[in-house]
Formats: sequence, C-alpha cells, structure tokens
Amino acid sequence: MNNPQIRLSRKVQTVPVVAGGFAYVDLPRQYDYESVLLRVYGGLQVTVNGTAVRAENPCQTLARIELVADGKNTLDSIPGHMAVFGNVQRPGLQQGARFTTPATNFTVATYQVEAIIALDFAMPRGLNPKDTNFRTSQLSLFQLRLTFGAAGDNFVGGTMNYSAMNVDVSTQETIEFKGADGKFSMPIALKKRSYQEVSYTASNSNLEVKLPAGNLIANVVTRAEGNVTAAEPSATQLNNLIAKSGEDYRLNLAAANLRAKNNLDYGSVLAGYYFHDPLAIGHALQHITCAWDVAGQLEPKMVYDAVGTANTKLFIATTELILAR
Repeated sequence: MNNPQIRLSRKVQTVPVVAGGFAYVDLPRQYDYESVLLRVYGGLQVTVNGTAVRAENPCQTLARIELVADGKNTLDSIPGHMAVFGNVQRPGLQQGARFTTPATNFTVATYQVEAIIALDFAMPRGLNPKDTNFRTSQLSLFQLRLTFGAAGDNFVGGTMNYSAMNVDVSTQETIEFKGADGKFSMPIALKKRSYQEVSYTASNSNLEVKLPAGNLIANVVTRAEGNVTAAEPSATQLNNLIAKSGEDYRLNLAAANLRAKNNLDYGSVLAGYYFHDPLAIGHALQHITCAWDVAGQLEPKMVYDAVGTANTKLFIATTELILAR
C-alpha cells in the first residue's frame, strides 16, 4: 500500500574531524528514514612527502561509520572506503558521478578533498524503495557514531595533518500520511549492514568466512586488500569466489568473471571490490524476493581462493533484510 507522503531533507550537524578521535551525532526521531548522508570535506596537509595517494582517498578519514538505534541495535557498521566504493545500489553512482575528490599529489602542500557517502535504508533500485524505510517514531535514541582515522591513512608514506576537515551530516526522510483506510503503511523489511575483517598471510584456496544467518542476504561486498601495497585494494588477490550454504551454491565465479558481471550490472567499479548481489540483473528494478533466504540455514558463507602475502586482508560487508514476518 502506497500512502501519500512528502520528502524532507535537512542538515543535522557539522562535525570537526579529529585524528584518531570519535564523534556521536543524535539524529532526529519522528519520520521514516530513507538515508543518512555524509559529506567529508576540507584539507589534507602534507608536511613530509609521501610516495602515493591511496586509491580511496580521502575515505580513510572515516575509519568506521555506525548507525545505532536505542543505544544497542547497530543497523549499519562499515569503514568509510566501503561506504563509498561499496555502494552500488544507487543508479549511476559508479558511472562517473562525483563521489570523491581525492588529493591530487603526495608532495608538500594542502589538498582540498571531498567524499560523499549515502547510508541508505531505502532501496534506490528496488521495485518499491520505501519497503525498507526505517521508522523512527518509537525510538528513544538514534545515533550516528563516527571513528576518525589519521590523515596519513589517506596516503602511502610521508607525514600528514588534517586542515579544517569536517563532516556534514544530513538526512533524507519521508513524512507519511494515513491512507484511505485510516492506517499507516508498514515497512516490509529492516535493512541492516555489518562487516568483518579477515587477515591472512598464506595463500588459501578454501578460505571460509561465515555470513550472518537467520534473515535474507541482499548482497555481500568483498574488498581485497594489500597483495601489492599494504592497505590498498587489490585486483590480483582473489582467484575465485563462492557463496554457499551446505550444498546450496548461490555464486561460484572466477574473480575476473565476477568483476565482469559487476561491471555489467553497475558500470565501472574500483579494482579490488567484488559484489555478490542476488538482486542485480543489469539496471532492472530489484525484487526483495530474489534475496538469499538463509532463515532456515545454519552456515551461509563465502569461500575464497585467495593469494596471501604479509599484507593481505579481506573486508566483507553483508547487507541483510530482516522481514516483518
């Protein structure tokens, strides 16, 4: 049921970035959330020459982003680089839209940078995006929690500082009105995202990573890091990716072939990122019914054929849909 609604976009707060620090932002509680939007901007000051600008610069400024309801229920938890480059659900985002303005060099100077992040509850490519809007009217607390990295995390080598670096926090909400029957509609599902970090030093053709069980899995984003340069996404670290539960296989593709499928589904994506997205078929609208139902299965997992060195690491972000069963 699609009740009448209006959309509200508003700024909540500007948060100064403090290297290695934390910030807590109380978000408004009344309407239905489509998105929490972050704009990271300001100066990265290089005082001693580095050797390279990292591929995801300046996203390392946000080491971790969390959305927490009622002080205990974490609805989103992800590093800044995956919140930007791992977001392929917004049509066109990975096809030339300006979502980062990185530093242009690693020599002594101050570089003005920007990163734009959308933490979406709505499904922008869904058949009915509002099916997963997050209702906040009954919450007692809704917070955005930010963990800041060091300025030098955005570069390889050198010495760096932040110069008037800030994060603007804004929201996109909907105000829904009662339908002809005098009732509000009910969201079909709650969207939840979590991530894991797995380090390993030796090659492993059967590296297993367990995924959250009990709900629907909308997508699994894997970021392979460090096969060539520590902390950089790597396109040569994975040979094959499998998503399965027992003998129920939902993905079994060579890394290069999965990258090819991702490019067909989303457009260009950053090297080192791999997307298992059971909802995706080109730019067609996505249906919740196509998600991977692991409600009755004990051990959904990703299995990687991975190349290991001293610096290798995987970040795995899983988006679940918790149905109002």
